[in-house]
Amino acid sequence: MEKESSSPWEMGLLKTFDSSEFVCWEKIGSGGFGQVYKVRHVHWKTWLAIKCSPSLHVDEKERMELLEEAKKMEMAKFRYILPVYGICKEPVGLVMEYMETGSLEKLLVSEPLPWELRFRIIHETAVGMNFLHCMSPPLLHLDLKPANILLDAHYHVKISDFGLAKCNGLSHSHDLSIDGLCGTIAYLPPERIKEKNRYFDTKHDVYSFSIVIWGVLTQKKPFAEENNILHIMVKVVKGHRPELPAVSKSRPRSCNNLIKLMQKCWQDNPSKRPTFQEITSETEDLCEKPEDETKEMISQDLTTKRSQEPTSEGMPALSHPKRESTPVSAKDYSLSELLSQLDSGISQTMEGPEELSRSSSESKLAPSDKRLSGVSSVDSAFSSRGSLSLSFERENSGSDIGTTDIQKRKLAEAILSGDTSKLMKILQPQDVDLVLDGSSSLLHLAVEAGQEECVKWLLLYNANPNLTNKKGSTPLHVAIEKKIKSIVELILARKINVNAKDEDQWTALHFAAQNGDEFSTRMLLDKNASLNEVDFEGRAPIHIACQHGQEQIVRILLRRGVNVDIKGKDGWVPLHYAAWQGHLSIVKLLGKQPGVNVNAQTADGRTPLHLAAQRGHYRVARILLELQCNVNIQNVLLQTALHVAAETGHTSTSRLLLNRGAEIEVATAEGCTALHLASRHGHLATTKLLLDEMANVLARGPLNRTALHLAAENGHAEVVEELVNSENVNDLDEEGLTSLHLAARGGHAKTVEILLKHGALPDLQSLKCQTPLQLAKQIGNSSVVMLLSET
Repeated sequence: MEKESSSPWEMGLLKTFDSSEFVCWEKIGSGGFGQVYKVRHVHWKTWLAIKCSPSLHVDEKERMELLEEAKKMEMAKFRYILPVYGICKEPVGLVMEYMETGSLEKLLVSEPLPWELRFRIIHETAVGMNFLHCMSPPLLHLDLKPANILLDAHYHVKISDFGLAKCNGLSHSHDLSIDGLCGTIAYLPPERIKEKNRYFDTKHDVYSFSIVIWGVLTQKKPFAEENNILHIMVKVVKGHRPELPAVSKSRPRSCNNLIKLMQKCWQDNPSKRPTFQEITSETEDLCEKPEDETKEMISQDLTTKRSQEPTSEGMPALSHPKRESTPVSAKDYSLSELLSQLDSGISQTMEGPEELSRSSSESKLAPSDKRLSGVSSVDSAFSSRGSLSLSFERENSGSDIGTTDIQKRKLAEAILSGDTSKLMKILQPQDVDLVLDGSSSLLHLAVEAGQEECVKWLLLYNANPNLTNKKGSTPLHVAIEKKIKSIVELILARKINVNAKDEDQWTALHFAAQNGDEFSTRMLLDKNASLNEVDFEGRAPIHIACQHGQEQIVRILLRRGVNVDIKGKDGWVPLHYAAWQGHLSIVKLLGKQPGVNVNAQTADGRTPLHLAAQRGHYRVARILLELQCNVNIQNVLLQTALHVAAETGHTSTSRLLLNRGAEIEVATAEGCTALHLASRHGHLATTKLLLDEMANVLARGPLNRTALHLAAENGHAEVVEELVNSENVNDLDEEGLTSLHLAARGGHAKTVEILLKHGALPDLQSLKCQTPLQLAKQIGNSSVVMLLSET
């Protein structure tokens, strides 16, 4: 007992703790090594970790092994080695510093990591191992794997678990027990598998390090496809290694160099593997000298962006489509210019807020565009994507700038340039949700700039993905609007309000529906995005998808149970939007849905057939008629689809409607037949069609006028030529005006000439005793006056 109580004092500064010194015991890990608890020290007012033995009753041998591990960790005090404080007596355990982030193993499977962080983890692990191997004698870890690499709150490495560590000596057979191999076998070098009794040397750890590199590059477990330990052992002995990882597009040169280093470290012959001194030289270069590669990537990325700049098509729509963000200035600002202006504190407006904002939606039909709509030794930059407007208040003097403003500027500079290394250095946990001008957060800025690596780092620091900018947009809105799928996936992995609305009441699903983004649509729906959230025009995502012709999105939404007859503003259902825009395949799809109402009417009484006829979508109209749409339904103005087609001059659609039973002599609330409307608007081909279909040329409309009156009044000479005959040439309206009166009053010389040729009487007086000549003189049209005078 005396030996046991004095042993901690024989190991430097380590002390013995009593369990009463700890409160708030919380199990945070367990395995073959035992259990790990997070505890709070009563007097130190700080969180610690206690690694306890797996045995309920700890014998003397286990107690001595635990003390031996503590002694090794005490000997290896170093920046990248987990600090140990002592031994807890009951339960028996190792008292260590608490690592907020946990193990690298846990982090690798949690979410995609920024490449700069991956490089830093690899480098810091190599530096820590190099320190162990530089001890005299070298301290061999012998169990290096992601589970034993811990990370603090700033994601810096702390190597832990020295239970198998040795200074020298032969191994023993119990070291290779099956229990111990389950999580370790993939990290054992081939010589260790082949020769159980060989001397350990530093090249054992080098091999294990190579598999750690592989795991960090791929964020996968080595040989995960193999369930049999013996199969893995045979593969390794035969020279098989995990499949080479893909090369990062953002850092291809660094990735290639790291893969080459990994391959050197896992060579079969231990003598050909590099030492950790050699390894750290290479990893340091990877982390600290990326400038040339970064400049190349920035240049390539900007060139690609300019060459692939999307163009938005203007097309008539029910409301302005949400417009894709475009470069905010006619002038091309280089990255260095933008950042130097940020550094000097000059305000950069460059039309920013206006260009980046959506135009407000309008409910009227109008052709227009709408927005489719820590301390670290690492120092490197990533490529920049796009140029953003970011303005800061103009500084009055150097001393007037607050610390927060300076930090904002530095963080914005790092994000805009894609310098993840700099961001890793300067970002503090309390700064992660700093608000920039325009109420944008750092996460908004990173998403707008398309800087995926910066987004990863901000999310690792728990940036709030639900913050909104002054337009009400969350980072998710921005990512989906800009169609950056990788960032969408990153954000949706967090706790987020997927139904958050921007200033136009658009959810992220509205943007995905508009853009035809199937990937984001499915992800949002899997995260319980609402199918029925509506914008300020009453449009749900299904309306938006139909309006923009996104058939696959419509299919996805229908499969998820959306109401096919859901009404938006003014009673518009999805079929109205599809028919108006002429999206034939969507009209077919919707028309065949169970329970769909193909005769659904808008607030002003228009059916999908009215809308198709108005826009001249012949094939859509034909499909609607095949779906048993009622051809003679009238809107609030008592117009049928034929009235609408005739008024807009869509002759083929008019013929189709007539062939499917449209009544040719039905009058509107104004009193117009289809022939009146076609004639008034000068649609010659439609007028001829209606005459061929025996439309009554003498039918009276508004003010008791015939189709000839209306054509003459508006100067449609060719239509007048088609309509005029001896029976109607001198017909009077309710004001006593003939077609010649109306043509003369309008100054239509060609029409006057045609009417005179067909026997129009120039001396007839109206009820106001006016002749055509008098009317022509009143308006001062000399050519018409001359024609009538000669007659």
